[in-house]
Amino acid sequence: MDSKFSLGGGKANDATPVNKESQDIQPAGNTPAGFSATSETKEELESQYVDKRTVTINLKQKYSLYRQANDKSLPKRHDVIGSSLISSRTLTSNNKEMEAYMPQLIGIAPNNEDFVSRVKAYFNNFSVVIDELGKTLDISFRYNHKRDYYKVIAEENKINDKYESASKRTVDEIKEALKEKINDLNLLESSKWQYGSPLNLEDYLLYRHCLLYRDIAKDMALINSDPNIRFYFKDDKKEAERELKLRAAKNNARSNYVQLLNNKELFDAVLIQYAINSNIPINNALNMSRTEQEELIDNYSNNEPIKFNNICTDKDVILKGLIERLIAKGELQRMTHNQNITTYAGEFIGANMKEALTWFKNPEHNALVENYKNKVNS
Repeated sequence: MDSKFSLGGGKANDATPVNKESQDIQPAGNTPAGFSATSETKEELESQYVDKRTVTINLKQKYSLYRQANDKSLPKRHDVIGSSLISSRTLTSNNKEMEAYMPQLIGIAPNNEDFVSRVKAYFNNFSVVIDELGKTLDISFRYNHKRDYYKVIAEENKINDKYESASKRTVDEIKEALKEKINDLNLLESSKWQYGSPLNLEDYLLYRHCLLYRDIAKDMALINSDPNIRFYFKDDKKEAERELKLRAAKNNARSNYVQLLNNKELFDAVLIQYAINSNIPINNALNMSRTEQEELIDNYSNNEPIKFNNICTDKDVILKGLIERLIAKGELQRMTHNQNITTYAGEFIGANMKEALTWFKNPEHNALVENYKNKVNS
């Protein structure tokens, strides 16, 4: 089961190598075959295109000891997805989308005086039984033009990539990142009426309802942390694509890890970023034995290959490492309640790491930067 509910295809990572010694560092991820529109003719891009997808809703696996002992004789488990005030309000607030979709379901035109009340009644009366076999929804979408499919899928990639790269070290951080992702996905889905229509409108609207439904987990990391969770999503097509992308990322991670072993400066820079992401004091990480350090980074590359590859292909990773080491040694200071970075004497370097990198790259500061490097090396 996929731990992340996601839509959209994979996306190539165009990150540049870290430096000349690490040009074999491999970018994370890959582009699924046929995803790029660059090789297609104008006629192909203007033609219709069907994006075939299914989503399966399953019951949360929760068995009492009694049910485990008597499962064969007891009635099959089932639960009901009902209506939701938040979902209803959100979906019916998009007038244009409702006017495009709902006439074929409720049988009246948008200019009918009962249209709004009938639309609200439709969304306020969801009642779908989910048993142990789950329920598969056909959410395929027919685009009037294939170019519009590429446009939508690119936006989906951005939303999913943003969620994947968000900090999710705590349950609260996962919930916050997921809330933003669901909001962005719903806004994107609510714009698709301009480009075509669902093949199975009832299934598609139920899916849209479920996307906003609180009792359905959209990230398996939350399934046991919220007592309200009763179901979870499984995006069949996207899970297959995710597995392919993850496999490619793991293969790249192996190659990147080997490259690190032959470049101590790069290895230390990646170790520093790992320490920051894992809330490990930088000096503690750097003072570990080489064997311990390699084991940490090796495990990280296996468990989080995409994040690991992104660190390895960050062209500024070595310079970031220098700045973080200077902060750890007290040569630079990062303010407690913001990201401002200053010298020990209080001279302003930057409001955040991005600005600090600009300061260190400024040729006017070359002499000072060399002095800082000598302090770190000593």
